[in-house]
Amino acid sequence: MKYFFYLALIVLSLTACTSSQPPEIIDKPIIFDEERTRLSLDYMREHYGLEAATPGIEPCMIVAHWTAIPTFEGSYRAFYESRLPSSRTGIQNASALNVSVPYLIDQDGTIYQLMPDTLFARHVIGLNHCAIGIENVGNGGDHPLTEAQFEANKALVRYLAEKYDIDYVIGHHEYQRFRDHPLWLEKDPNYLTEKSDPGDAFMERLRGELSDLNLQALPQPIEQGIRGQVLWLEGNLMPSIGEEGDVPERPTGEGIQRTLHIYELTDRNEAEYRDGFFVNVEEELVKTVESNPSGNFSVALEPGRYSVLVEEDQGLYAGVYDGEGNLQPVTVVEDSITYLEIKVDYKAAY
Repeated sequence: MKYFFYLALIVLSLTACTSSQPPEIIDKPIIFDEERTRLSLDYMREHYGLEAATPGIEPCMIVAHWTAIPTFEGSYRAFYESRLPSSRTGIQNASALNVSVPYLIDQDGTIYQLMPDTLFARHVIGLNHCAIGIENVGNGGDHPLTEAQFEANKALVRYLAEKYDIDYVIGHHEYQRFRDHPLWLEKDPNYLTEKSDPGDAFMERLRGELSDLNLQALPQPIEQGIRGQVLWLEGNLMPSIGEEGDVPERPTGEGIQRTLHIYELTDRNEAEYRDGFFVNVEEELVKTVESNPSGNFSVALEPGRYSVLVEEDQGLYAGVYDGEGNLQPVTVVEDSITYLEIKVDYKAAY
């Protein structure tokens, strides 16, 4: 019996010894002053609808990038200041907050920590509120990522996965696959950029060698159906003239989370109408789908014509009809995605 007791102790000791050790990390902080704090809070509120006293995150995702800058010094300078440089015209209109990440890995595999893991950093559209960013010095061309960087990424991800409940490890180029996922909070559907870093080969190998972490699979994009956003509008939306004689822009609405009921194409005579809402729809219910907190949704459908109704407490809402009286009609074409913007505006006055 003693033999088995000591054998168990030896096994436990070996298990402890073989658990991943924290990689060597060098502190090299960037500026995170009052201005960066304010800009971060503004970004969280304006893009994600998050009100907070401090710019913190609860990480459940790690996003790997490359800097597209060939040197560590140049890459570090790009993140150092609080405000975005004037050269970043492509994303400047969205916010003056500079891009940043907690970790920057040089081509020799040295890991530098630029800021705490749980501070808000701008590095991936729609997901900054839950994602830790890892930048790698280099690009996919004349300064490719090195084997030392790959090993450093692997060690760092493993270390972070032991600290936090990490569900996803993704490449920057994969972020748009989360557009209809509950984690996606970006309120502006037009704020999107196309990315290629760090590439499929890097990420497939990285996730493959971290398979023991039991990470969740990335969302699969639809190839045919509907993608869109549900928007809430209310109040007086009548055109008005401002104090300076200008005409203010009409509100475009706020994204909302709702259940959508997708029927075979339905006209007004095929459903009972009660005080602005529909009940007892006669046509076949094809699918239901939930929009995420920003109102984004996607659903795969066969080619055809459909009616998309929004579930409210009072019944099903359709704010749009075509010339034949069909409720919120949409057409799905073979091998194509149809975009549909749904406005829930029964509390608005035009």
